Amino acid sequence: MSTADHPQTDGQTERVNRVVEDILRSVCAEAPRRWSEVLPLVEFALNNAVNASTGFTPFNVNGLANPHVPLTPPRRGSGLSERGIADRLADISPIAVRKQVDDFVSLRVSVLCKVRDAMAASQDLQKEYADAQARDRGQEGPGVYAYSSQEDEHASGVLRGLTQAVP
Repeated sequence: MSTADHPQTDGQTERVNRVVEDILRSVCAEAPRRWSEVLPLVEFALNNAVNASTGFTPFNVNGLANPHVPLTPPRRGSGLSERGIADRLADISPIAVRKQVDDFVSLRVSVLCKVRDAMAASQDLQKEYADAQARDRGQEGPGVYAYSSQEDEHASGVLRGLTQAVP
C-alpha cells in the first residue's frame, strides 16, 4: 500500500489504487452526505468483482464462495429458526464433518494453485508485451557515446558526462 510519505509502489498496485479512487470519487459525488453508508457496498462490489488475471473474485480466493446476491436474511416462518438450525447441527455425523473438511481443504488448495498459475501466466503475458515494446539500446563501438556518472574534468557543455563506449 502506498502512503504520502512513501508513494513508491509497483504498477499493479497503482492501477488498483486508481480504480478504487475513481469508484470512491463517484460514490462521494452521488451521495456526499451518505458516503459512509455506501462504503460497505463499494467494498462488497470490489470483493465480488472477477480479477482479469486470476479469473476469481477476492471472495472466492479468501472464502471459496461468492456470497449470494441480493443479501437477504431468512424470513420468519421459513424454517430456519435458531432451534431448527441447532437440531440440524446435532444430526451431523463425524464422518460427514471429516469429508466436508477434506473437501474444503482440497478445494482451497485447488483454487490457490489455479490462482497462482493464472497469475504466473498473466505475468508472462505482461512480460511479453513489455519486451515487445522495449527499445533497442544501441551498440557499442566507435562513435557511440554513453552517459557516465564519472565526469571528465576536461569535458564541457553537451559532452560533459558522456564517455566513449568501449567494447
